[in-house]
Amino acid sequence: MKRLPILLALAPLLGTTDLLIKAATVGLIGLLTLLTCGLVLAPLHDRVKNAPLMLTSLLVAALCIGSTQLLLQIISAELAAALGLFMPLLALPCLALPLQDEPKFRAGLRSGLQLLGLAMLLGTLRELFGHGSLLAHAGWLFGSAFSGWQLFGGLPLLTQAAGTFILLGLLLALFRHFKPEKA
Repeated sequence: MKRLPILLALAPLLGTTDLLIKAATVGLIGLLTLLTCGLVLAPLHDRVKNAPLMLTSLLVAALCIGSTQLLLQIISAELAAALGLFMPLLALPCLALPLQDEPKFRAGLRSGLQLLGLAMLLGTLRELFGHGSLLAHAGWLFGSAFSGWQLFGGLPLLTQAAGTFILLGLLLALFRHFKPEKA
């Protein structure tokens, strides 16, 4: 149950982490959304139960995502266009917050930080090994003077969704190797 928000955020993670700048943006927006949703749900948790609480979390997440989309279009239209339809999907992890046993603020912060960490890890690995570069499109946020580094040709498979599943499988196997689950 603790990893349900990350599971619900898998679609935007798979679709947007091919570049590090896109992954960082999605991770930060996810952190902001989950944190805001957790802050709003904390005082409402005792008064509102079940379906209305889920609807409240969805409405707060939609408000947060919509406002950050507008802000992102003002800051960088190219980055907003590149993220496209995956931004509204970041509202889905907020549906898992009312189901968490721990305080909603802490659950939102923990889930947001996990989302940010996984997005940054996937974005770095996919851009580094898939495109062979690092911060290739950073000019979307930092201006045309910052163009990133081209290291080598890259493996195009890792820039596709199938490559993301392969990379996630390898990361999960590595995680399980170093931290075995208790029976």
